[in-house]
Amino acid sequence: MNQLFEIYETLRHFGFCFNQSDFSVHWLGRSRCYMSYLKRTGADPSLTSMKLLVARLEAEVELAKHSGEEAFYRPMRSALVAARTIHDGVYELKYVPPFYRITAINSS
Repeated sequence: MNQLFEIYETLRHFGFCFNQSDFSVHWLGRSRCYMSYLKRTGADPSLTSMKLLVARLEAEVELAKHSGEEAFYRPMRSALVAARTIHDGVYELKYVPPFYRITAINSS
């Protein structure tokens, strides 16, 4: 889940969260230890957490778009695209037969 940690770093860089615990609670809607758990076990994030992250990033990207600051908008937009990709991959791994998967990531 390197992409999720990159999203966290982007949000931390812009002051949206202070540490992984803060990110886990406020952006993923989980316990303070959720990011540590994902890192330790290599598990995929939950669909609910990813959907929440996508929704919150969409709102922030819309604000960034209207701010006119490219240095802020581009990284936030990249974080949103990465979050959507993770969400789609996790969804496919859980619900789509292997033959039909398009964006699913290899969890091994």
